[in-house]
Amino acid sequence: MDRRQLLVAAARLGLGAGLAAVATACDRALPTIGPLPSATLGPSPVGPSTLPSGPASPPNAARDPAIAEENRRAGSRRWDLRASGDIPVAQVFVNAASIAPGETLNLHLGSKAEVDIEWYRLGWYRGLGGRLVRMDRAIPATPALPASIDQRTGMAEAQFRVAVAAPIPGDWPSGLYFAVARPAVGAAAGVPFVVRPAKTARVAPVLYVSASATWQAYNNWGGADLYDASSADTPTEASGRRAVTVSYDRPHRLEHGAGYMPRWELPFIRWQEREGRAVDYCADVDLELHPELIVGRRLIVFPGHHEYWSRPMRTTLEIAIASGVNVAFLSANEVYWQMRLEPSPLGPARRIVCWKSRTLDPITATQPGLTTCRWREQPVDDPEAVVIGQMYGHIVRRPADWIVQGAGHWLYEGTGFRDGDRIVNLVGQEYDTFFPELAPRGTAVLARSPVQALIRGEPDVSQAANSQVHTATIYTADSGATVFAAGTFQWSWALDGFGKPSFQRVTTPVDARVARMTRNLYDRLGDGPLGI
Repeated sequence: MDRRQLLVAAARLGLGAGLAAVATACDRALPTIGPLPSATLGPSPVGPSTLPSGPASPPNAARDPAIAEENRRAGSRRWDLRASGDIPVAQVFVNAASIAPGETLNLHLGSKAEVDIEWYRLGWYRGLGGRLVRMDRAIPATPALPASIDQRTGMAEAQFRVAVAAPIPGDWPSGLYFAVARPAVGAAAGVPFVVRPAKTARVAPVLYVSASATWQAYNNWGGADLYDASSADTPTEASGRRAVTVSYDRPHRLEHGAGYMPRWELPFIRWQEREGRAVDYCADVDLELHPELIVGRRLIVFPGHHEYWSRPMRTTLEIAIASGVNVAFLSANEVYWQMRLEPSPLGPARRIVCWKSRTLDPITATQPGLTTCRWREQPVDDPEAVVIGQMYGHIVRRPADWIVQGAGHWLYEGTGFRDGDRIVNLVGQEYDTFFPELAPRGTAVLARSPVQALIRGEPDVSQAANSQVHTATIYTADSGATVFAAGTFQWSWALDGFGKPSFQRVTTPVDARVARMTRNLYDRLGDGPLGI
C-alpha cells in the first residue's frame, strides 16, 4: 500500500482508527514512497462525514468564555526576562516539549546560586502577558557540568540534575507556559513548554501548534546548531562546524532561554487569548508523538516558523486534511527540511537529526524516503507545495508590503480592502511563493507582493522566475478542508506589538485589518462552514 492509499484509507476509517493504522503501516511504507500527487488532496471519496463523533461543540464554538475568564485573572510581568541582564546565573530545561495534566514535568537546573522557580501561563492577562500558577522556593544551587558533545554529530546535551519534579494539575488550562529560574542576585533564565489538553477535556475546535523543533534547530547552546557552518563541512567535530543532530536536553541561548518563542509566537498567543478563542495547544512534535490530538478539530493553526518536520508529523497533517480538517499556515518556510526524531536518555523525540544532505545522511541507501534533506529534493521528492499550496522563496532584504489580490474573497471581508491595497511591512523575515505546477488544483492567490530577496543560491526550485514575489494562497481539498498559507513570518507582529519586533530595523505596525482577517479565518474555518 503506498502513502496515497494509506491516507485515503485512514480518512475512511475516521481520524482515530486511521491514525493508528497509518502509524502501524508507515514503517514499512515510507522507505519506498515517492511524491504525494496533488490528486491526493483533490479527488477522493472522503468527505467531512468521516470526522469521528466527539464531544459536541457549543454554540459559537470559536470562542470560549473560560478562556476569556482566564485572561481576566491577575497577571504579572515578571515572566518577561528581557531586562534581566546579559548572562543568566541559572539555566534550565525541561524533559518534554509538551506535557498533559496528570503527568510530571522534570525541570533540570544548572545554577551558581539558590533560585526560586516561578511557573507562568502565557496569554493576555490584561496586557501583562502571563499569570503565576506555581512557585518553588529556595531550590539549592547546583553546578552546571560541562556540556556533553558528540564529536561525530556535533550534538550538545546539558548535564543538569532534576531540581523540581512538577505534577501538572488538572486545572491548568492548555496553553504555552514558561518556567523561570530566578536567583536572589543576578540574571534569571527560563524555558517554555506546552500543556496539552487533558484527555477528559472537551475538544476545542482549534488546535494551535507551537514550533519547538525549529526553535532547537537554531539553538547553539553548547557549541553548534544546524546552521553554524557551511553545508560543505563534514560534521565530524563540534568546534566551528554545524551539528547534524541537536537536542532538547539543554537550555536555549536566546532570550534568556525563551528562544524564538517571544519573537514569532507570543504576539499571536496574546491576540488569540485576548479574543477568548476556544483553542487547545500542542507542540509540533506532538503530531508524531500524539497524533490523536487532531481528532475532533475544525482548524489547525501554525503561526511563526515551522521549518523542520519529520515524516510522521507530515503524515498526521495530511491525514487531517484528507479528513476535512482546515489548516492555516500563518507562517513561512514551513515543511522545508525533513528531519528525524530520536530518543535521548530523558525520553522519546528529544533529538533532532538533520544531515541536510542525501550524500552525508547514512540512512539514504536503505530508507531514501526518510533522508534528511529538503522535502522537494531527491530522493524524497515530495515538495511542500502539494500540502501547503505554495512553498519557501527566500529571506527578504527588508520587510515588504503585503499587496492584496482577490479582495472580494471572504478572507478580506470587513477590511475595506481593494485589489492593490497594501499592508505595511507585513512580509518578512522570510516568505513563501506560488508554484502553480506543484500546488493542488484550484489554488487561488490572495496576495502577490514583490520583495527584495536575499538569494543565497540554494540548489532548489526556488531559483525560478517567481522567486522574488511573495504570495498568499488558499485551496480546498475535496474532503472539504480549506488550507490557507500567509507566506510570512510576521503575521503575528501585526496582531500585537509585544516587544516591538523588527527585522533590519524595520517594524511591522499593528494593523486592525490583519486582526479582522485572522478573525475571518477562525470564524469561517474554526467554527463556520467548510470550504471557500
